[in-house]
Amino acid sequence: MQNVIGKNRTSPKNEDGYIAAYIKQNPAAKKQDGMDVSAVTAKDGTKGHGLLPEDINRSHDKDFHRVIGFIPDSDLKKDL
Repeated sequence: MQNVIGKNRTSPKNEDGYIAAYIKQNPAAKKQDGMDVSAVTAKDGTKGHGLLPEDINRSHDKDFHRVIGFIPDSDLKKDL
């Protein structure tokens, strides 16, 4: 896990599975802290999931933001 600069992307069809895999790999994501597990694309083009503030995640903007605890989808697929 690392922090990256990234932007929102359309959630995959099996988003619930990805969220469960993300929480399994990053249990700290379960706490109620105003952060959402979000489908994002890192600035280098890597697709993955990470934590974004609820207001940014739900705004569906295409701006770049700091994504906390980024995990590439390729790593999450191991737990799907």
